[in-house]
Amino acid sequence: MITRKNFIKTTTLLTAASILPVMPSFSQNIREDIKEKPAKIKPERLKKGDTIGLVTPAGVITEKQLNETIHKLESLGLKSYYMPSVLSQYGYFAGTDRERADELVHMFTNKDVDGILCVRGGYGAIRMFDLINYEKIRENPKVFIGYSDITALLNVIFNKTGLITFHGPVGVSTFNDFSVQSLDKVIFNPEKKYKYPYQREENTEENPEFDVYTINKGKAEGELVGGNLSVLASMTGSNYEIDYKDKIVFIEEIDEKVYAVDRWLTILLNGTNLKEAAGIALGVFSNCSKNDEPGFTLKEVLVNILEPLKIPVSYGMPFGHIATKITLPIGVNVKFNTRKNTLQLLENAVV
Repeated sequence: MITRKNFIKTTTLLTAASILPVMPSFSQNIREDIKEKPAKIKPERLKKGDTIGLVTPAGVITEKQLNETIHKLESLGLKSYYMPSVLSQYGYFAGTDRERADELVHMFTNKDVDGILCVRGGYGAIRMFDLINYEKIRENPKVFIGYSDITALLNVIFNKTGLITFHGPVGVSTFNDFSVQSLDKVIFNPEKKYKYPYQREENTEENPEFDVYTINKGKAEGELVGGNLSVLASMTGSNYEIDYKDKIVFIEEIDEKVYAVDRWLTILLNGTNLKEAAGIALGVFSNCSKNDEPGFTLKEVLVNILEPLKIPVSYGMPFGHIATKITLPIGVNVKFNTRKNTLQLLENAVV
């Protein structure tokens, strides 16, 4: 299994210009490029009977995982469509970079496909950036769902095309009642000014990673952006870096030692404009309490790094590498209240 820590180290060592974009030093030019965003586009809502295109923009999947994904969609009244490339394998990737990029764009341009779901994360999305035809995506807006490594695509597609994308379950995720309800309220039957519910996962009472607490009290409004911490950090200094100024930034992580969480957050704070965010909503940092001796707790690190920002920050919202997760639309305006630890959509994410 490819860990987030290893893939970022690998990414920084790759130099093949035909595969990866040149990663320039952080500069004012990147900031100006980020600000020139296209008009926001909301995809059409999904409904029963729709066809969902299944893609693998990152890691390899098995035929069993594909069939399980199809079955889950059938239980929601949805049909599935996929290309043979969905089961491709090229090392630890689900096909070559070009193959995966073409598969993704095909799903957007195929008129018989109503929405797109990533079967899993893994590693590989970041390698596709320069190979994607963003104009074709902009001309064919659809619901696009995924999380983890897919964080990279969700944010880049929004920044390049204006299309609202969705940080939600992948095909191999647990489709429990809580997660499905969130999908329904955001993508199928959107509620105006939808306030996300909270539900703690079962049997986590003794696990502080699932605690909910406020780091900085306050309220804020802004566009929602974010995703997996180490993936966001890996985009720092590139032409695809995310603009965090005046945004509500949501962040989650999995399988990192406490010092690594410290490292990734420090990279974002020193290398981007995250300090200028309107607020930071932290999800569950699953299995991130691992530590060396001597050390800090996960909570101590998060408070130590984020409290000095003097912007609203809270921890423990139900998203991340957990079974009980909400679906978050990237690019939608939200209201964030850390005194009550609530997040509310201020507009529908679909039409």
